[in-house]
Amino acid sequence: MKRYARILIWPLLIGVSLAIHSLVSRRVGNEIEQTQAAAQALAELDTKRSRQVVIEVAKIPEAEHAKPAQPPTDEPLDFEESFELEPPEILLAPQAVTPPPPNVPLALTAQAGGAGDDTAPVRIALPEAQRTLGEGIARHATVPTVGILAPVTKGGSGGGSGGGIAGFGVGIGNALGGSSNQFAAYIQGMREGGLDVLFVVDATGSMGWVIDEVKVRIIDIAAVVRSLVPIARFGIVAYRDEDDPDFVTKAQPLTYSTLKLQRFLDGMRAEGGGDIFEAIYDGVKVGIESSDWRSGARKILILVGDAPPDEDALPRIVREVQRFTAAGGVVSTLDVSDLSNPAVIEARVGRKVNRALYRNEAMYQFRNIADAGNGDAATLEGDVSLTRRLIKLIMGDQFAREMQALLELI
Repeated sequence: MKRYARILIWPLLIGVSLAIHSLVSRRVGNEIEQTQAAAQALAELDTKRSRQVVIEVAKIPEAEHAKPAQPPTDEPLDFEESFELEPPEILLAPQAVTPPPPNVPLALTAQAGGAGDDTAPVRIALPEAQRTLGEGIARHATVPTVGILAPVTKGGSGGGSGGGIAGFGVGIGNALGGSSNQFAAYIQGMREGGLDVLFVVDATGSMGWVIDEVKVRIIDIAAVVRSLVPIARFGIVAYRDEDDPDFVTKAQPLTYSTLKLQRFLDGMRAEGGGDIFEAIYDGVKVGIESSDWRSGARKILILVGDAPPDEDALPRIVREVQRFTAAGGVVSTLDVSDLSNPAVIEARVGRKVNRALYRNEAMYQFRNIADAGNGDAATLEGDVSLTRRLIKLIMGDQFAREMQALLELI
């Protein structure tokens, strides 16, 4: 029996295997047929779409395929109304931390000499060659450079005539070409915060030529500085000897009005000075303590003289100056003595002098004061123009190169 059972099981297994193989083959064949049918249907659909596109394109008129271009018109543009641009009254919008007094408009009436009757602000158009001066700072400070407000003085108080600008024959720019980024940022900072400049000047007899030049050119100095910093204020302190019968110090506080400065200078004469030492301590102390400096402005004090202080007074001057610098001020000195400026002597006598007999720098007392004030100890450096030297000290000797283009217009 076992032998017969083994013989029967083999045909049974073969039959089951054939049945399974047949079933699997049939299913695989059906899937292949379905895939081929789907591919054929997609191909027929693509063919129909292509034919339909060809038929629609063929139906489009030929004129629509390429429309002729419209011929250009030569008719000029015609505006109904003409455009008229009027320059603003104020070219430079100051942003001072401490606003100016309400009776001094920031359209630079002060720059034209205050509210007096003998000055009037006018707009000066810059020549084309000078407009390029504005590219440097204008690139960083975004300030227009088309012109400035400058004073015209009747009667030519600055040596000018006709339409001269207090000694200027042409307008001056309100920025400098080729300026470094540092100089542009320096000027922009003063435009925003303001600039206060106080001259502390020896008014003894030997300083007559200095007093006379400052009298004549004070409006020019203010105009040049305000072309860069419109909200600049100026003041003057005159000092003499300790025992001078007329005065020891006399002051014109910081002001926007160049007319006030002019009147103060017109009433001052260079007299006295019996000994070599002058009351510099008194002049510096009055200038620092009584000038109403603006907290947000750059504060600059410039000491101008040709004689030193007493040796006992020098330490006191240095202490006053150090307190001033601690509050953000800067003190520079200008030695205009003959010993420090042989070029002035040569211009006066009309011949060369022996330079070995003269100093090559400011007197040491002035150098000590300038060191304490974080400023410059300057001489006229062979330039007999006191006006240019003062302007360079105001703007900083480190920026003498950037200032050169503007100073050539003076």
